[in-house]
Amino acid sequence: MTDVATTRPYGVLGRVLGHSYTPTIYKELAGLEYVRFEREPEDLEAFMTGDEWEGTNVTIPYKRAVMDYLDELSPLAERMGNVNTITRLPDGRLRGDNTDYFGFQCLVEELGVEIAGKKVLVLGATGGAGTTASMVLGDLGAIVVPVGRTSEVNYDNIAQQSDAALLVNCTPAGMFPHCPDAPCTLEGLDALEGVIDIVYNPARTGLMLEAERRGIPCIGGLLMLVAQAAQAVERYTGQVTPRERILDVTERLSRREQNIALIGMPGSGKTRVGEQIALLTGREHIDLDRALEKHLGMPCADFIVERGEPAFREQETAALADISKRSGLVLSTGGGVVTRDENYPLLHQNGTIFCLTRDLSRLPISGRPVSQALGAEELYRRRKPLYEKFADAMIDNDRTVEDAVRQILEVLG
Repeated sequence: MTDVATTRPYGVLGRVLGHSYTPTIYKELAGLEYVRFEREPEDLEAFMTGDEWEGTNVTIPYKRAVMDYLDELSPLAERMGNVNTITRLPDGRLRGDNTDYFGFQCLVEELGVEIAGKKVLVLGATGGAGTTASMVLGDLGAIVVPVGRTSEVNYDNIAQQSDAALLVNCTPAGMFPHCPDAPCTLEGLDALEGVIDIVYNPARTGLMLEAERRGIPCIGGLLMLVAQAAQAVERYTGQVTPRERILDVTERLSRREQNIALIGMPGSGKTRVGEQIALLTGREHIDLDRALEKHLGMPCADFIVERGEPAFREQETAALADISKRSGLVLSTGGGVVTRDENYPLLHQNGTIFCLTRDLSRLPISGRPVSQALGAEELYRRRKPLYEKFADAMIDNDRTVEDAVRQILEVLG
């Protein structure tokens, strides 16, 4: 029994399991190998009564269905009416638990908003995640107001809840690839002290981007994912993960999954630096201008000459909207990407933005119609405030490519 137990894997049970951060999280937290158990409903009984796994997380659509096969439930799982973690006990019996409660509680604590006695709006409160969030918030003393399409408080009249202190999104609105969409606007919610979005891909949802613009503290769902996994590891192995370790794994995973976006003047070295970062980190490198040329069927410079810069910028934004949804890229942009305000949330939603700077006398203008028309100095004068507005960090690229790469990787830790 013991030998079998030590070789059986841990994993996650669901019907369709696409790209997931979860295997990486379990590897980071406890060195556990983590398997995706994709099963159709007709295969559920065989999976639950078999012995191919030692412990498993459970996701939709099986969080309630698995309860028919369990020998016991934790008090919390019984109260919540669903299970997301199953442990195989030493005697072979199966115990169901729910670690999402702890995960969401960590989100609330990390945001740091005192909610006892205050109104909290929960979008999607009747779904599985919304039920969990509402329970946690209620236990913390909040006045929970459910928000849904057909609820008394809905997306059309939500602005009337102007005294709400916290808004929590438990819907999939804004999740990859539908980003940076948002389920609603924060317009009129003038008393908000914080926003929580349980979506973790992209790193900053449309709702979070609006919260940032309004100066409202916000947090995404990655910490919840890591925290619930940490408690699941405790259920499986008895190993308790310290809070600092949970936060550290969350931060490192966030840095790893976010894009590295390079902006800067034409000729500032974005492509070469991007290629070198990709080589060193194993990331995919995308040059936005090259991607555009493939789409347009001609060089960017020729398109600008034939159709004008405004038409080119529209094409650039459309390409950026598609590419920037992805994770873990190195993205070298064109020099004028900062000239459209709508490009900032596209880059920022899932990335850290670095602006490469270089002495203007070293910037080539040949074959660059915008640079040729204005000259490097005038172009930089116009764009400098935009580069500074977009950038998370300014990187001096007046020395070697290797030096610029080193600066960027140091910022990323």
